[in-house]
Amino acid sequence: MGGTSEEIGRYDVIVIGGGINGTSAARALSSSGYDVLLAEKGDFASGASGRSSRILHCGLRYFETARPVRTFLGAPSRLKNAVAMAKAAMVAREELVRLRPGRCKPFTMCFPLYRNDALRGWHLDAAFALLKRLGPAQPPLDYRRVTGDFERGVPIAKDLRDREGLASIATYREYIIDWPDRLCVDAALEAERRGADIRLFTAAWVRGRDPQGLWLVDLEPRAGASGTVRAPVVLNLAGTWMDGVVRPEAGQGMPRLIHGTKGSHLLVRLPDAYRGFGIAALNRLGLPIYCLPFRDDLYHIGPTETPFEGDASAVSADDADIDFLLGEINFLLPGLALTRQQVEFTWAGVRPLTYNPGNPDGDRVRQIHDLSASGYPGILAMTAGPVMSHLSAGRELLAAVDSRFAARGGRAGRSSRVALSPADTDAGLSAARHSVRYEHARDLRGILYTRTGMAWGVRLDRDAVAAVAHDVSDLLGWDDGRLEQEVDLFMAYQDKIHRPGKAMH
Repeated sequence: MGGTSEEIGRYDVIVIGGGINGTSAARALSSSGYDVLLAEKGDFASGASGRSSRILHCGLRYFETARPVRTFLGAPSRLKNAVAMAKAAMVAREELVRLRPGRCKPFTMCFPLYRNDALRGWHLDAAFALLKRLGPAQPPLDYRRVTGDFERGVPIAKDLRDREGLASIATYREYIIDWPDRLCVDAALEAERRGADIRLFTAAWVRGRDPQGLWLVDLEPRAGASGTVRAPVVLNLAGTWMDGVVRPEAGQGMPRLIHGTKGSHLLVRLPDAYRGFGIAALNRLGLPIYCLPFRDDLYHIGPTETPFEGDASAVSADDADIDFLLGEINFLLPGLALTRQQVEFTWAGVRPLTYNPGNPDGDRVRQIHDLSASGYPGILAMTAGPVMSHLSAGRELLAAVDSRFAARGGRAGRSSRVALSPADTDAGLSAARHSVRYEHARDLRGILYTRTGMAWGVRLDRDAVAAVAHDVSDLLGWDDGRLEQEVDLFMAYQDKIHRPGKAMH
């Protein structure tokens, strides 16, 4: 769009990306009095945030490796990073359970240990002793190790492989983050109530700087006129798409920030004995694999861990992903004998890990990148920020912005924009209509997945989808033809992105 776009606003901070870290940053900044614009090219949580493993874990996974003593003694820096990440996980676990109890569902995780494995029971004993020292006392870890009479202590043990070689089963308390999409919505709406300007379905591109040193950001909405906004600080929190946000002409060349890895999951129904339990192990590649409670008798299995290049907008679990996960879970739990016919729902996302030419797997430590040294003063980016630690991510980004405004000598101050408060909403609205009127929903995907969660874990039939479309058609200006088109789009999305295993061959 070049330099012909209309000037439509000046802000203290422009946040690019409506995932969990972008919305959390917008909330923290607007709560502190900054005038904030949040721009997202799609809908809230439309990238990795809405497609995560949903686990609020205690940090054990950072110590999970087939040969922990050899691994960490041979690489002290890796141990240092593991300890730092585990401590952050324990702190995030406490904070999220305390502040969002309705979104955090506890369950008992089970970790089987075999006599012939390099991973020993004392390794886990030591790891949990360290976790207790690293983190808050509450919520408790409830760690113990069952060393005999396994089915009495752990009902799901009957399905485990190699019962003769089973040495013990470690159990401990973990949490599932129920519906991470909604965490993004809630954070963004709180930011809006505090004055933030929210622009969804609007691509944002950093074009360059004006004579005063403010960054010019072009906004390209899917509908409506485009325009340009400016701010002294830009937070590039676009996740997997981060490397493409700054246009080449804006500076001397952006360093690569993102290493993408694809994580796929499948959803199955399991027997009643699994209620309240999950299972964690290392797969045959030495990487974590989980079987976790999703809802009622539904459990999700994953993740995969494969390098990913390209556009992650329409990423889905493919045949290879499903075959791999079924193979690994049937190796771990042969008593289940799962088949493709039992896979009811799938999803996949691309993790925005940190690019490191010295680490082909990408770095998992959350990092804030100050791009001043690369010729972009005032542009900050964050990589490898998981859903579970988004509250501290928001605080860290706020502190980083505070330091830049202190150096500049102040900020414009709180926005005069006013949004509806919860008291202004209509209690009698259906959930779908409320999503459109007060939560920026503009399509059926945003209503049924992101804001109401109605479509997560199930395949909605056309009549059910059409009923929701009819309910909101007047609010969105859909005539009969547009309504049918929107229903078609949702059904196609559901079949492509969340297709069941039996539909994959």
